[in-house]
Amino acid sequence: MATIATALSPQKPAQPHAWQTQIWATTLRRAGRPWVMSRHINHFCDPLTMEGREHLDVVRGPIIVMPNHSSHMDTPVALSMLPERIRSKTYVGAAADRFYRPGKRTWWFSLFYGTFPIHRGGGSATLEYASKLLNSGASVLLFPEGTRSVDGEMARFHHGVSMMAMKHDIPVLPIYMEGLRNVMPKGQREPQPAAVHVRIGAPVSLATASSVPAGTSMLEEAMCELAGIPLAAAVAA
Repeated sequence: MATIATALSPQKPAQPHAWQTQIWATTLRRAGRPWVMSRHINHFCDPLTMEGREHLDVVRGPIIVMPNHSSHMDTPVALSMLPERIRSKTYVGAAADRFYRPGKRTWWFSLFYGTFPIHRGGGSATLEYASKLLNSGASVLLFPEGTRSVDGEMARFHHGVSMMAMKHDIPVLPIYMEGLRNVMPKGQREPQPAAVHVRIGAPVSLATASSVPAGTSMLEEAMCELAGIPLAAAVAA
């Protein structure tokens, strides 16, 4: 097996670090969680409350985790909501132009957060690595809005999540998080403590969707219901 030093050597820009699924990487990710994520969540998400935990009990096998996106704290909080049996096999799509640009510690994000690059506007080709992960039995976390909300309102969904769910015939787990924009809104570099509430919805199957756009509409409706907002308010954004 390759040593850690070899595996963490420079990679091609904006390419997935395939070593992130190896046992040494998953072991380090689990060991580093208290330092990388938990201590920040415990300090800045005060209090952190959750409802819908029962929906996690029915999750078996690969799934697409679908949170709303309003803060850089979204990823660690969404991951922290998942039981270890799901979280340990979940990898996160991250904007390549932000987290995988030259000069960034791309290996650090891939190792400790399990991220892989998503090229904005790259179409279905940018999700090829996500497909490989799902085929291997892993789960992926994808933000359907594509970028963080500026005003806190939920934006229209891109089709990536529905494309992947329909291609692999797997369910989508919606997660709606309130309050994280108060912790660390877009444009703010330092987080501040605030109350956070997370709602987890029932897994959504797109087996009955007649098309990818129809599947996307089903996911938007599920997330709006979870958020307690009218669908029209989201699709008009």
